[in-house]
Formats: sequence, structure tokens, C-alpha cells
Amino acid sequence: MLKQDISIFVIDDVNTMRIQIRDLLRSYGFKRIVLASNGEEAKQLLETDPCQLVIADWHMSPTDGMELLNYVRGHPEYKHLPYVMLTAETTRDRVLEALKSGVDDFLVKPLTPHQIESRILHLLLKKQVLI
Repeated sequence: MLKQDISIFVIDDVNTMRIQIRDLLRSYGFKRIVLASNGEEAKQLLETDPCQLVIADWHMSPTDGMELLNYVRGHPEYKHLPYVMLTAETTRDRVLEALKSGVDDFLVKPLTPHQIESRILHLLLKKQVLI
């Protein structure tokens, strides 16, 4: 799949963060970026507009990034979907919790453009989504 054909969900309760990530992804050649403000909204979007990658903040309400990750990994259609957790969490226990739940990678705040580009491209190539 080419960059412009890959649909990416960016889920964060902070609008400026969603827009910043969307704009960076667009500058890297991705065209189909869907924004959501929480995990509940993202679940509804998944049912109508499938994606090839999820980038979700850990701390949101009413459904946070971990709850969304568990939903995705437990869903037969989405369980292999590449999932990146966006977080300031760096404690060992929290990172292990996310890894055990099936997160593919982390983007640690504060973000840098290089971090976003390298992690996303690496994951899409690893999961054989991007050709």
C-alpha cells in the first residue's frame, strides 16, 4: 500500500496535538488521516472507516488509549492493526502493561518530527502495510 492510500487514526483529547500530528503525517506524504478526541469516538469510526494504523494517547476520557488498545486487540477484524501509544508514561510498570496488551510502539511526549516519522515508517514497513 502506498503512503497516500494508508488511513491513519490519530486519537488524542488535545485538539492541538491531533492537528500537529496530522500536519506532520501529511508532510510525510500520508493523505488519509482521521482525527478523534477519545477512544469511544475511535471505536465508532473503526466500524465505518477502517484504518491501517492507530496512534492513540494513553490518557483520555471516557475511553483511554489502553482501553482502546484492549478493544482493538480483542476484535477479530482489528486485532493485527498496528497500534502506537502516544504518552508521557515512562514508568517500567506502565510500559510493560502496554506491551503485554499488545501495543506495537510508543511515541513519548514531547514529540519531535523525526521521532514521529521514523517510528511510523518503521512500524508500517515492519507490519508490511507500506510498500
